[in-house]
Amino acid sequence: MQQVSLILLFVLVCVLESVAQPVLTPRNMALGGGGSTYITNYNANFYNPANLLIQDKSGNFSFGVGVIGLYLDGTQNYGDLSTQFQNAKNYFELYTPGQTSISGTDQIEIIDSNYPQEATLSDNKFRYDATLIGMKWLKNDRAFSIALRTRTSSRFRVGQGWYSDSFKQTSDDELLLDRSLIHRYQSLHEISFGYAESFQFLTGLTSKLDNFIIGIAPKLIIGTGYQNAEWNNTYRELEGNSATERVQNFTYNATGEFGTSTLSYLRGTPINQANARSFSTTSFNINGIGAGLDIGVTYLLTLGKDLSAIQRDGQPTRRSLRLSFSMTDIGFISYNNDEVSLSSSPDTTLVTNLPTNIAGEAFIGSRGQYISFIEQFGEDNPFTRNSLNQSSFASLLPMALHGGALIEINRLKLMGDVSVGLTNNAFNSTKLISSFGMELRPLNFLPLRGGVQFEAQRPEFLSIGMAVETKKWDLSLAGIFSPNSLIEQPQITGAAAATLQFHF
Repeated sequence: MQQVSLILLFVLVCVLESVAQPVLTPRNMALGGGGSTYITNYNANFYNPANLLIQDKSGNFSFGVGVIGLYLDGTQNYGDLSTQFQNAKNYFELYTPGQTSISGTDQIEIIDSNYPQEATLSDNKFRYDATLIGMKWLKNDRAFSIALRTRTSSRFRVGQGWYSDSFKQTSDDELLLDRSLIHRYQSLHEISFGYAESFQFLTGLTSKLDNFIIGIAPKLIIGTGYQNAEWNNTYRELEGNSATERVQNFTYNATGEFGTSTLSYLRGTPINQANARSFSTTSFNINGIGAGLDIGVTYLLTLGKDLSAIQRDGQPTRRSLRLSFSMTDIGFISYNNDEVSLSSSPDTTLVTNLPTNIAGEAFIGSRGQYISFIEQFGEDNPFTRNSLNQSSFASLLPMALHGGALIEINRLKLMGDVSVGLTNNAFNSTKLISSFGMELRPLNFLPLRGGVQFEAQRPEFLSIGMAVETKKWDLSLAGIFSPNSLIEQPQITGAAAATLQFHF
């Protein structure tokens, strides 16, 4: 019974969100993670506010409470759901020594699963999102919405040299021992106001049943925890030379609980004690204030006898072609509480001794682990050889570009999306993400969904989902699987759930 409860809890509170994916809903995640053309409810505020004017439900008003999610592409993943659920909790909770201890067999497994081909850096992600409440209403050729959400993301890259002292041949035919450690963490809370309307000038240029829609969604943002730590630290074997070239540079910015713990550590407190005093499971300290903007455009061309593009009579669109483009998270946030900054210039030296202290723990990016991991297993400590700077700093929001197309013919929808982040941060990288999905309704109230997402042309995940949709309410679920695990025991790396959403 306990295992069943854990499985149900995991399914109801988890959602997979990939790189440059701005919103988590079970509808779009079941379709491979795209949504710049598909999301039309209040969550469109965060993806493409132009879609607010597209009507896929009867009625002019809708609201919902609770779209909650967890994303996990961990250092280690497990086929057993209860073990995977506990694994996800470790990423979210405060780090405790020994929590992620690994054996020699685990080290081999970590290397095999996180460093394919010539890769020397892993790329792991953890994200928690919750759209707490939202509503949308239509009036004439305009749409309005409001949504409140909170999101936290942890993204980390670990050099293979932490788990092995062997050099690896890269794509540039270099022999490299990578001991880099990069961890970006950010927690944001935001309230967004969406608005969309028809742009009649472009709409009237054709004789088709079409509608060119523009949308905008300004938002107020509160920042809590923030850490941006980047230690690039590599050893390159020199041809015909007994010495090895070491190249490193270090930058570190933190605020809130991360800043408090770091300051305490730099003033002589042992790191585990500093973490215990600084981090709290219930803390909601306001450490930064910012503003942002999400914008988008959608071209809606209805097909056949579907007149919904030109007749606003509360009837949903059933046959259409949609083309969309959006830009999300334009803006910044200024941090000014317990701020810490450390940095060093790039440094190249020749060394004769290589690091031999292999990590006995898996780095998972839990709160407070970064300094502790370096102190336990690092060949030196960049925190002790760089001067401290305390001054407020600003961070750009995780800005990204998105484009997509969707064709809808009665009970069938086919869609494709591409997204790319414009900066490396806790939520995005600059890798290109592509998503493809299909929705089929064997019964009008029962949509079945499936999709796949690619990151830099490599499969990131496969997804499936379903919903029960009535005239007045709907409930949606989705599950996401690691493609590498399907040959053996499938690993659920995420799931999505939305509580009841109502339409009037």
